[in-house]
Amino acid sequence: MKSRLLKSVFSASIIALAAQISGNTPASAQTASFFCGAASGHPATIAVQQGKNIPVILWVADNYFNESGEDAITRCTRVSGILNNSQAQGNWDNIVTAGASGSGQLIICAANPQDGSCRLLYQIPRGQNPEQARQELLRRVKTPNVSVSPVKVN
Repeated sequence: MKSRLLKSVFSASIIALAAQISGNTPASAQTASFFCGAASGHPATIAVQQGKNIPVILWVADNYFNESGEDAITRCTRVSGILNNSQAQGNWDNIVTAGASGSGQLIICAANPQDGSCRLLYQIPRGQNPEQARQELLRRVKTPNVSVSPVKVN
């Protein structure tokens, strides 16, 4: 299973990198794009900016999304897509938000200005300040930096 996961992550990484190389223009060099790849042996939402792959979210727990039927690689792929779609909608400060799910679990989500919905990115670990968690993710998606460790979702 681990071998299949790594092959899937590797294939997705190659496709995403090929798309970046073929679509790299001066305008896109200023804005990061996101894809699901691998870092430290785990699925990772990776920002591509100015030719560099920078992990922004590390999906550590494979069973984190069992209730929804999603494993770590599925959530990684979904969140990478949400981040790509969200960045075109405006200012990250207005997009990335902290909220609560219907069950009261604190979450980080991407606001959709068209319909007001909140697309789940990940659950905030118990005991962590929601605004602090939001700021940690914002710091990583607004200006991806190889010297800043990715957010770890356990």
